[in-house]
Amino acid sequence: MSYSATDLLKLLRDHGLRFFGTADVMTLTGMTPFAATQALRRLAAKGLLYSMKRGLWANGLAEGLEAFEAVPHLTAPWTSYVSLHSALSRHGLVEEIPHTVYAVTAGRSARYGSPLGQFNIHHLPKHLIWGFKIEQTGKASYPLAEPEKAFLDLAYLGLIPRSPLGMLYKRDRRWKLDLTRLSQYARRFKFPPLLEYLRTQKLL
Repeated sequence: MSYSATDLLKLLRDHGLRFFGTADVMTLTGMTPFAATQALRRLAAKGLLYSMKRGLWANGLAEGLEAFEAVPHLTAPWTSYVSLHSALSRHGLVEEIPHTVYAVTAGRSARYGSPLGQFNIHHLPKHLIWGFKIEQTGKASYPLAEPEKAFLDLAYLGLIPRSPLGMLYKRDRRWKLDLTRLSQYARRFKFPPLLEYLRTQKLL
């Protein structure tokens, strides 16, 4: 069956697809892999869809589309959440608003570039994938680290040898964090250098 651009966009809207795979379109339309890919590429060329990575697309016409929403789709089937600089900025703990979306996952580290934004995803051991909640912003929902967990994720990764991430620095060292929760969470990491770092920052 042949589908026009209008038909495909209506199909995406009717099924509430904000992020979807080429395979989803094949299932809904009966298109072959080649036909589905070509149709989606044509819509992307018009700026109506965004190619996120091979086989993954974002609906550019979806209401209130948020770059943070892409994170769990980019890392599937591995669990992931927005953390590090992005979460700290969203919680108002740092003034700088990063142009890159930072996230962590139990899967492999990866970087992606798309019209929706740049994504820098870092690996954390599976036992450290916790401390996040589903955030709702308009029509968008995405997993976002709690402030204390985002801070600890960044400190932990920054302490690992050859890490591409640097440690956070605040001139007055006044972090608006729940220190009781920070201490509890830090001990769950079972990583002595992290506890020592917190002591030097007078956070423990």
